[in-house]
Amino acid sequence: MSNLNKETILSKVDSYQILNFYLLPYHNENNLLAAKNISNPLLPEKQETPSFNIFPTMSTGEWRYKDFATGDEGSCFDLVMNLFNLSFIESLEKIHSDLLFDTLVV
Repeated sequence: MSNLNKETILSKVDSYQILNFYLLPYHNENNLLAAKNISNPLLPEKQETPSFNIFPTMSTGEWRYKDFATGDEGSCFDLVMNLFNLSFIESLEKIHSDLLFDTLVV
């Protein structure tokens, strides 16, 4: 998958869809809402007071995550890398495999 990059992925699926897909096991909604706190999925134990949420950036509209208790923050690609202990390239391949296997031609 030599042509697989961030731009190619985001041309087929947006950052919100990626975050929502991978965070689905950590909340009880079909779609995670902006600023709705959930427990940080990157921590080994559930947070007593959830402080992890997603939000769109004002400048680009890209969706990102932030945990105000731990300071963790990043893009949808950072989340996939951290959740599954992957490199950036491996995170692109995982997103491609999980969300775009039948729609992305590289």
